[in-house]
Amino acid sequence: MDSLVLSLGLGVGAAMVLFFILYRFTRLRAYQVSLTVLAAVLLVFIPVSIVFWPGADVFAIHLALYVITPYGLGIIMSQLENQKVRDSRQTGRPRIHWAPATIVGFFLVIATVNGILVTLAHQGMPSGMVGRLLPEPRGGAEQVTSFFPGTAAHISHKNQALAQKYMEQARIQAERGWQVRQGWLEAPRLDKDSIFQVKVTDRTGAPISRAQVMGEFMRPSDERLDQPFQMTEIGPGLYQAQLRFPAPGRWDLLLQVRQGENLHEQRAVTSVREG
Repeated sequence: MDSLVLSLGLGVGAAMVLFFILYRFTRLRAYQVSLTVLAAVLLVFIPVSIVFWPGADVFAIHLALYVITPYGLGIIMSQLENQKVRDSRQTGRPRIHWAPATIVGFFLVIATVNGILVTLAHQGMPSGMVGRLLPEPRGGAEQVTSFFPGTAAHISHKNQALAQKYMEQARIQAERGWQVRQGWLEAPRLDKDSIFQVKVTDRTGAPISRAQVMGEFMRPSDERLDQPFQMTEIGPGLYQAQLRFPAPGRWDLLLQVRQGENLHEQRAVTSVREG
């Protein structure tokens, strides 16, 4: 949460400082200063975001808050300008109408809540809050996971253009007819070395040798535990890798076999037992 709060706070603070400097030392009206600050913020924020892309959700939250800040200041200061003379004669100080203040406050609350939710989804709650707000772990688990990144590999295939390319690759793979069989020499257990083995043959049963076999065991509930691996050929078309899993339960497998320009890709699911 620290990085998101820091970037939002610094951006909003810089926009506010720039707004009041321009408003104080220039003859621009409030709405003119607001447009100037908004243009300056966007000219800096958008190129930086393109180079260091943070994700669509984080980008949207920053953009919303960076736009709301000069817009809200412009509304408030315009109200002060319009009412300054009249309110000064009546009460000795200008007043801000409740309607624009309510609108600005509403959008600030929405942006703040969304920022907190995105941060919790990616990084989880602070360790001090987990024990207080979440129930005790069950089934032998030692801790509760409070974030939900999910399995992220190849999520871009949901894009239509990439999905079409992916389907074409699947068709070529089916026509090639390679047979890939994988399994464990012994059932994998928590925090113990396990041997994962893959046998690769062509459509006639001849072994596929000197291929690059690699993959990744993905934890659906915690992508930080994902286990990428490379396999070593120990015999004609026979490949092995030694793996150790840090958590029991379900693991999703993405396996790739490459030989020259040929690529075979398949998915599977395995289960890791308690030690």
